[in-house]
Amino acid sequence: MYPKAHLEYTTERLRIMPSLSLNKAQEEAARHKIGPMMVLAGPGSGKTTVLIHRVLNLIESGVNPDSILVISFTKASTEEMKQRFLSLCPIKGSRVAFSTFHALFYRIIRASASISAERVLSEDQRKSMVEGIMKSMGLSVEEDFVHNALNEISLIKSDLIDISFYNSMHFSSEAFMRLFKNYEDCKSKSNLMDFDDMLVKCHELLLKEPNTLAYWQNRHPHILVDEFQDINQAQYRCIRMLAGKSRNLFIVGDDDQSIYGFRGARPEFLLKFPSDFPDACKAVLDTNYRSTEEIITLGNSVIAPNRSRFAKSMKGTGRCGMSPEFLQFDNPNDEAGEIGKIIKRLHERGLRYRDAAVIYRVNVNSRAFADAFISLGIPFQIKDDNPSVYEHWIAKDVCAYLSLSLGSGSSDLYARIVNKPSRYISTAAIKSARAGGAFISNLYRQGLLKSYQLDRVSDMLYDIKSLSGLKTSDAVAAIRKRAGYDSYIESYCDYKKIDSASLFELLDEIEEASGPFQKIEDFLSHVDIAVKKSKEQKENKREKSEQDGVLLTTMHSAKGMEFSTVFVTGAVEGSVPHKKSKTDAEIEEERRLFYVGITRAKDRLYISAVNKRYDKDVKITRFLTGITGNNIPIGDKGRLAEKRLTHSK
Repeated sequence: MYPKAHLEYTTERLRIMPSLSLNKAQEEAARHKIGPMMVLAGPGSGKTTVLIHRVLNLIESGVNPDSILVISFTKASTEEMKQRFLSLCPIKGSRVAFSTFHALFYRIIRASASISAERVLSEDQRKSMVEGIMKSMGLSVEEDFVHNALNEISLIKSDLIDISFYNSMHFSSEAFMRLFKNYEDCKSKSNLMDFDDMLVKCHELLLKEPNTLAYWQNRHPHILVDEFQDINQAQYRCIRMLAGKSRNLFIVGDDDQSIYGFRGARPEFLLKFPSDFPDACKAVLDTNYRSTEEIITLGNSVIAPNRSRFAKSMKGTGRCGMSPEFLQFDNPNDEAGEIGKIIKRLHERGLRYRDAAVIYRVNVNSRAFADAFISLGIPFQIKDDNPSVYEHWIAKDVCAYLSLSLGSGSSDLYARIVNKPSRYISTAAIKSARAGGAFISNLYRQGLLKSYQLDRVSDMLYDIKSLSGLKTSDAVAAIRKRAGYDSYIESYCDYKKIDSASLFELLDEIEEASGPFQKIEDFLSHVDIAVKKSKEQKENKREKSEQDGVLLTTMHSAKGMEFSTVFVTGAVEGSVPHKKSKTDAEIEEERRLFYVGITRAKDRLYISAVNKRYDKDVKITRFLTGITGNNIPIGDKGRLAEKRLTHSK
């Protein structure tokens, strides 16, 4: 037992802080004695408070603080939990181990072998290494494709998959196999490892070295794991081994918020916990302290159809507010503009911009909102570090065509698009033509081109000239079809052995973005402003500048956050659920993503849909079918009962 003074101090802290009082389910979880326990903690149910009180109760009951290990997934969440705990238990609390999974696995490996921190690749170093390998293989090194490659490499490691049995989701099987093996060889030759390797090596070490396993089981016989629904195969196996004979494993999670399947996280690990630990106790934290009753009710209706879940229904504290509002617009530009106007009205009535969030499915969907908010003068922050749509090389190609149609004559712009589509102009000819400053004249004068090449250059000039005077969206469409840019993208993807879907989606987004601009020069001016704004935001993030602004974020990145006012946007088939999701398991994860978006809202929730996306008719997401909002049902055909719903004035 620990000194009486310490216990009295802790008890006094709890007594004078009534905001930390626990409800019955929280108390049951926090006061759990020994053995395994599973705590199902829905959105806003106070899971961190329960974890902290669980540790306090362990110490008060005589457990040595050195024997307690609390694990979370990110440095930020781990540090936040640690500081909250130390504010309640500063005397002995510093001896409790708070750790991320990666930090824990590194400690275990380092204790058994001499591994310096310099041997572990940072994420930036890992990305650079993979980029270099992809470039040497002739694969595209654009942001999306490098990101996909890194995710798939991580998935193989975290799921303990044999590469010979893996089918890539974004590359040809042959190309990805080569990429993976080249990456492994590069690390081996440099005597380096990445974070995923630490996970795999730790699993192998605990499996093959009983003495090492016994040491860590004795070192931390009390293990608590936060966000257990985010755990992957290798992490789960390691934790099961570390729990050992004491089996004092206390997990907190919500199967309804398992949304990182691309990392190997699946709700199955949480769902099978009772069968893996038959003597486990269970507590359900089903009181949402975050949201109004109306938002909670909608969330329950949305998630209920999922089959791979524990049956549960969240309840509120009796706090009522406005009903969630369903808004429908003609297209994404109208959607973004009207939502911007709603936010401005709410701001005039007292809403701080930072208390509002716009949530969408994928990063490319941020474009319309960034454009609209710039025009309306609404400050905003983009959560993810992805570059603006307009910074992508495809957008730069399209803008090069548009700029040349206005008479730019820039050699750099001509050089950029002269082989897009291919006109069979050699690198030497392009370099020579750029040197003189008059690109087209030099091409004709230098005598390096054959007649068929000259004909293609003439066709290019005709196509560029024909863009002048067109409405911007018509000009972009002409670049894609008449000038052959779409055909170029198809050829590019075939050559690089990559899926073309994401690049065509980006092209569609650029064409959609150009719609509101009659004149090409106005669109190009807007692009310059948007790119400048994007770069300013990145600089502010580097400087950790805290600025007021609406948060624009994907559903994935919104997890763990909360806002007074939330707009869940683009709620249509093909976006939510995403068109790439086909299997039942994938559709269920998409439903969980939608649920996560909805449950970020505390006071006001708006869900918006459009009639057309990229000039094609779309249906409202199946996740809203049969749900009623503002007494207006969304029927089986996935259409709102009215063309447009009114929103709060």
